[in-house]
This record gives sequence, structure tokens and C-alpha cells, in this order.
Amino acid sequence: MKIKKGHVRIGILMISVILLVNFVSAFGVGSVYHSEHPLELPRGGTADVKFNLQNMAGGKNITARPNLLSGSEVMVLESSEDVSLPLGASVDVIGRVTIPVDAEVGDIYPIQVTFTTVTESDSGEFGFGSSVGRGFDVIVVYSAEELAMMEEKSTNYGLYLTIGLIILIVVVGWFLLRRRK
Repeated sequence: MKIKKGHVRIGILMISVILLVNFVSAFGVGSVYHSEHPLELPRGGTADVKFNLQNMAGGKNITARPNLLSGSEVMVLESSEDVSLPLGASVDVIGRVTIPVDAEVGDIYPIQVTFTTVTESDSGEFGFGSSVGRGFDVIVVYSAEELAMMEEKSTNYGLYLTIGLIILIVVVGWFLLRRRK
């Protein structure tokens, strides 16, 4: 008996669908900061960053394990313990970002955090795990006080330049008028 290739493919597809039907997961991680929207902090500045973990489908509770892959020089996770996510729930995991006082304006610190599902399968079941990552940059910027000082200096510079030009015009005008007499 000869089996056609198309029938074999359909059979493999059907078996795959049957095996993976129980592995439906809607585990997701959200954050205000991402590659298109970096966090900007001044030297010595601190900010809390929320990662919102969600379990919105799949029929099972999920346990997620946070892991800071990069950026440990400026960020610490409030808790690196496993996070329990009941079905339909969302939980916030907080990371605290602190910029060193000796950092230079323009320095960029890349942050990468992953949340891996911890599989707890019943005996005889094969458990699938997944991992969701979030990454963003932390950019060192001038503080409000530094910006105000720079603006004040530039305003003073402009004022001095204007006064100097007026004096120069008066002096040049005075010499031109004196020469004509």
C-alpha cells in the first residue's frame, strides 16, 4: 500500500495539533520603557520601573521567574523570587534603577530582563516552558538644576553680547561722526 506525501503531512499536522492543544499560553510582560522609549535619568537619579506580568488564557496558573540579564550595574529587581500568576491575573514586578553620581551625561546603560515560566507538570506530562524578555536603555541626562544653570549662563552670555554690540556701534558711530567734522 502506497501512502501519499500529502496524507502524511496532514497526519503529522493533526497529531501536532492534538499534542499541543493543552499548551495554550497567554503569558505576557508589559513595561512603559522599551527600545523606542528609553528611561532618562540624571546622575545620581533613581526611578522604579514596573514590569506587568499577565496570565490571560491557557487554563492554568503560571509561575514566572525573573532574571536580570544585563544592566545589573544600575538596576536591581525588588524580588528575584518566583512570581505566582493565577489565571486571568496580572502582577507587577518592580525594578529600581539608580544612576551612579560619577556617570557622564550621554552614557547609556542597556537593561535586559527575562521572565521564564516554571513548568510544574503532573506526573507523566511533558511541560513546556516559555520565556518573555523586555529590554530598554537608560540614558544619563542633565538634571533640572544643571539645565537651569546652563540656560542662565547662555542668557547672561546673550545679554553681554548684546550690550557689547551696542557699545561697539556707539563707539564706531562716534568715531565716524568725529571724522566728518
